[in-house]
Amino acid sequence: MKKLLLSLSVLAILGLPKISAQIIINSDFETWTTNALASSAKDPNGGFGTAGWWDFNIFNSSILGSSPITVFQDSTHPRPESGNYCAKIISQTMSSNSWGYLTGYGFTYPQTNGFILTGYINFSFPNVYVKQGIPCTNELSSFSFYYRYIPAVGGDTCSCTVAMYHFNSVTKKRDLVGGGYWSNHATVSAWTQATVNINYVHDSTSVDTMVILFSAATLKAVNNPKVGDTMNIDYSSVVLGINDVSAQRDNVTIYPNPANDAINLTITGQFQANRVEVYDITGKAIGTYTINNNFLIINTQSYSGGLYLYKLLDKDGAELNTGKFSVTR
Repeated sequence: MKKLLLSLSVLAILGLPKISAQIIINSDFETWTTNALASSAKDPNGGFGTAGWWDFNIFNSSILGSSPITVFQDSTHPRPESGNYCAKIISQTMSSNSWGYLTGYGFTYPQTNGFILTGYINFSFPNVYVKQGIPCTNELSSFSFYYRYIPAVGGDTCSCTVAMYHFNSVTKKRDLVGGGYWSNHATVSAWTQATVNINYVHDSTSVDTMVILFSAATLKAVNNPKVGDTMNIDYSSVVLGINDVSAQRDNVTIYPNPANDAINLTITGQFQANRVEVYDITGKAIGTYTINNNFLIINTQSYSGGLYLYKLLDKDGAELNTGKFSVTR
């Protein structure tokens, strides 16, 4: 089995000009195909080797560990405006055999899980080729969908992660160039629309691939994902956008980058910068810092090592620039 690259990083929130578009394959979850290896399961795609929504139902087969089915074709609770079916994700605990098979190839998510994600699978035992993502050359502003959520006893968290990538011809790897994250903890019985806003690192190159991941349970083992979280998904869509704040923006010089104990920001430009907001790569706000005389020192001693993003704002909250910096440990 090729390595399962399911560690989807996410970024902070940024609004962009909006044009609605339907570029997601099987966006209304009307197409389902019987899994060729686990015949008791159906998947929301056209079968092995075709792009669409993929899941872990393949591991329901005896040769891959006989794990429980986690994704179902639901004809009982479809959103009335969206057709005859929706997707139902139920978090379950994978068998030890299945889990051992996955962890041997670098899979890092909890053993109790329930996912669907964009991509495709080619199957020829003992090799399973999992390719995440679908082609996307547009810089998307947001991704929207309708959902219902019934957490298991004790509570849990459902989520949607969007990651935008560009293939680096030098390193032969995908570079993360943008993304967004949405989550919900509460019971939502009626169909409700949710939106993932997408942020970009502006000095990055163009987008070529989009990965979308829905999870019915928390993505962190330390948060104790539950068995029996139920998430319904229907009618997904995207909004196209071009970030036009780069036409006029204040310039930011950051040093040292990467940082250790502190990072300095020097601002020049025709606008009056007022403050800087910093986010980690999960989209969590780390802090807001006031700028004095176009200069700011941010103490990073309490920061974990990794990538951070910032927004430069004026006194009214208008965005003047965005960018990134790293902290090493």
